[in-house]
Order: sequence, then C-alpha cells, then structure tokens
Amino acid sequence: MIDLNLIREYLSIQINEIICWWWFYINEISWQLLIAVTAYFCVCISLYSILKRVNHTVWQLPGPPARILLVTAHPDDEVMFFGPLMYWVTRSKASKIYLLCLSNGGDKKRKEELWQCAKLLGIPEDNVTIVMSTELPDDQNVQWPTEVVAECVLQHVEIYKINAVVTFDKHGISKHKNHISLYYAIAALCIEKKVPYYCKLYVLESVNIIRKYVQLLDLPISLLSASYWYLITYDQKNSIKKAMAAHKSQYVWFRKLYMIFSRYTFINTLQEVCALDLELDLQFDDE
Repeated sequence: MIDLNLIREYLSIQINEIICWWWFYINEISWQLLIAVTAYFCVCISLYSILKRVNHTVWQLPGPPARILLVTAHPDDEVMFFGPLMYWVTRSKASKIYLLCLSNGGDKKRKEELWQCAKLLGIPEDNVTIVMSTELPDDQNVQWPTEVVAECVLQHVEIYKINAVVTFDKHGISKHKNHISLYYAIAALCIEKKVPYYCKLYVLESVNIIRKYVQLLDLPISLLSASYWYLITYDQKNSIKKAMAAHKSQYVWFRKLYMIFSRYTFINTLQEVCALDLELDLQFDDE
C-alpha cells in the first residue's frame, strides 16, 4: 500500500531544494549583474572625467575642414541631433560652418526661429539657407525626390567650396523619411562621382532606442563604434539647450525631455561615406 504522507514529505523536500537552488542562483546572478552595472557606470564616469579635460580634436573630422556644410531636413534638426558638432565647429577658428535646411518645417515662423537659433550658435545669417519647395514637404511619411535634394546639396558644395558635408545616415535617427532622403541624396552624388575631389561626406550615426536615451552610459560604445565624434560637457550643453529654446513653436514638454536625456545632445558620432561601402550597402537593401 502506498504511503501518501511519505510521498507528500518527499515532494515537499524536493520542492524546497529546487526553490533554495533557484534562490541561490538568482541571488548570485543579481550580485554579478549589480557588480557589472556598477563597473560599467564607473567606466563611463571615468571616461567622461578624462575626456572633458583633454583636447579631443583628434577625434573630430580630419583636417579640420575649412568649410563644413550641415544638411538638415527641418528647422531644429541642427540642435536636436547635431548639437555637439555645432558647439565645437562654431567655436573653431579653423572651420566655417554653413547650414542648409531643406524645408521650413511647414510653418513660415520657423524660418525666424532658425535664424535666431543660428545667431545664438554663432552662425552668420548669410551662412544659413532655407529651401522652400512644394517637392519637399514636411511629412515623415514622404521620401523626398533624390535628384532634387542632391542638386541642392551639390550647388552649395560648389558655390561655397565645401570641404565636408554632414547629414543623417540611412536610418535618419528616428526613421523620419525626410531625414533618410538626405542620406540617399548624398549617396547618389557619391556613387555617380559628382562630389568634387576637395569634399568629403559624413553621416551621423543612428542608434537603437535604448542607446538613444542613456546619454552618458552610451559613451564607451560610442567611442568604440565611430571613427569621428564630438563630445560636450554638461556645462557646455546649456548653450545647446538655449539654442533649442529659440525654436519656440517646437520647444514643447516632450522635446524638453529629449534635450535632457538624448545622447545626441551629449555626443555626435560620425562615419565617412565612400562609394564602395555605399554600393554594397544599397545592394544589400535591394535584396
């Protein structure tokens, strides 16, 4: 005859052993994760402390370029995504920056806001161009005609003898199709060999949603993944926030949060564009 009490006692012992084992395992893993996270955080703090004290111009665009053209899709892109780049270039005696914005953001008053922002950043009004065309609507679901955008960029490069063009990569930071259009325009110019010999092309690296909002904690990954980067301190970041505030119509609560937490207001990482990489990349996209 089966002793049910003995079976219950046996099962109880086994269950308790399993629970104890799992508790020990979870506790051990938790401590290891805590140590790893703490160590990573210390690395981030140490890197930041070191880099804020050294001259990191060696990691910025090589040259440096005498004339840099920043190509954006909307007023406010220049500070929301390219703030660290703008901060250092506008303070550099070796480089002059030009801003080409391919739309007025759907509202005429945003032109005035962009000029005010440029003034705060230290960009002469003559160096700011805003294109208003029905072919380039402010719509995140519309990809602009590549040939139209490419022609605008090429004209600027040739007129101002631009040495470096900087814009979005193929993911457009937020997958905004207007942003992505700028990448395909410079890609077309590069593949078709229309870019003058004295000009190089660079794109701003897009990152995943987690990296996008961890700011300082993204520092080690950013430095390892990029060829060129621009880093600002938290004190220097205040000038970027003031410039963004000039875009009064856009500076609503969620963009204020963005300016606090986004890594793009802390570090910009750039990659150079070359024809061979583009051909392989675009071929992969087609497949």
